Amino acid sequence: MEMNILKDDKDELVFELKGEQHTYPALLCWALLNDPKVRVAVYDAGHPLIGKSCIRIKTSGKSPKKALESAVSLLGSEFSGLERASSKK
Repeated sequence: MEMNILKDDKDELVFELKGEQHTYPALLCWALLNDPKVRVAVYDAGHPLIGKSCIRIKTSGKSPKKALESAVSLLGSEFSGLERASSKK
């Protein structure tokens, strides 16, 4: 997955994820919105033949990059928990 940053301000981060349509951007926005300091987390999958999504993060009182790092960490924890639960069966 390739990330291309389009805008990087104090309270806003906009970037493209090449090779992604809906699955990962939707999960990422879900994880971002679990952070009370994230005001906006949305994505636009664009045209399916282009194969890249644009994600916008707006924060209040926290760096958008820190919010992104926290969201990725949360997703890692969620999937680790799912992996542990599925291996018990």
